[in-house]
Amino acid sequence: MKKIIFVIVIFCINLVCAQSAKTDLINPENNWYFGVEIGSNNITSFHFKQSDQSFQGGVLAEYHFAKHWSLSARIKYFKTGVSFYKPDTHSGSWFDLGTDAYFGSFYGSEINIPVNIKWDFRIYKNFSGNLKFGLGYGFETESNYENYSPNLNTNDYSKTHGSLITGYGFNYFINHKMAVYIDYEFIYGVSKGYSKGLFGSKDYSTKNTLFNIGIKYNFKK
Repeated sequence: MKKIIFVIVIFCINLVCAQSAKTDLINPENNWYFGVEIGSNNITSFHFKQSDQSFQGGVLAEYHFAKHWSLSARIKYFKTGVSFYKPDTHSGSWFDLGTDAYFGSFYGSEINIPVNIKWDFRIYKNFSGNLKFGLGYGFETESNYENYSPNLNTNDYSKTHGSLITGYGFNYFINHKMAVYIDYEFIYGVSKGYSKGLFGSKDYSTKNTLFNIGIKYNFKK
């Protein structure tokens, strides 16, 4: 997987270098861009030794409503999951302040529709960095609950949910119609379990880190 991503990055760099000498300073304001992106997916909410690396991808529609601001909507597909374990802390004595054990492992895949607002800041000519923030709505295409403790009812968890998304990245306009980009984004998903302790309860939610490599195009004549 890392070798394939490396080849794609090298291809994008060569494409940028080939075009950079003849590219004017570009202002994308009031333009629509449509694109595709692929990359790696790291599930950071696994706490045991589950496989946490996989491919992910999606399609993009982005509107630049100002020189340094844009609004984007995407359709993404990626795997997700969470695992957790809290041991039984009962002492068995007459003065027992312990709590029950809570544990489980969730393995899923989902189609997520993120909507982001993005701020671009110029680094050099048509090369810029960006910060983004947004919300997503996920539809689980696969939902496997394994080894859940009896005090957790997996029927309580919906196959649709919201998510919070943050990220940062870099963008380069090759010409007035085409741009390439890379970015990292962090997706904070839905709770798939909880535990109760002496000082309250704790939720265990899905968390993903996505690395995206993309290309976008303006079809306007």
